[in-house]
Amino acid sequence: MVFGKGIAKGLMTVVKHVRKEPVTVEFPEQERDIPPRARTNLVWFVERCTGCSTCAQSCPDGCILVDTEPREDGSFLVNRYEIDFRLCMYCGLCAEACPYEAIQVGGSYTNVVTNPNRLYKDKDDLIELANEYLEQHDWVYPNGQQAVQQTVHPEERRQHH
Repeated sequence: MVFGKGIAKGLMTVVKHVRKEPVTVEFPEQERDIPPRARTNLVWFVERCTGCSTCAQSCPDGCILVDTEPREDGSFLVNRYEIDFRLCMYCGLCAEACPYEAIQVGGSYTNVVTNPNRLYKDKDDLIELANEYLEQHDWVYPNGQQAVQQTVHPEERRQHH
């Protein structure tokens, strides 16, 4: 039995890793690249939504609320669309279930708030988040499709114009 073998092995590991690049970055000044399949925040695009509520039905946490009313042409008017990110576990099942890709995984991962109630997003909040996402990503959806370059205004703003 050789004494100090464990210490020598540990020191060799340290010497190997001394020359490697550091893994950490100085957030928020520096940000790491987000892998394309990372489960980040959800982004809801009102212009793609038909109000079918498939996303809400597929959510195991029940954190999506969709309230619609039928139109004369058979489509649905989305009166309310809300996501409670306090409950969401970011599994992405809602995005997989949506046949129109109206809700997609790929938003910002910096949704840190001091008041948990600010994690409850209503339709207007979600529209603003989607607009911010599209403006920051050259009008390309998280799934890679090109978006029409238009800004959808929340209903509160529409009433004042």
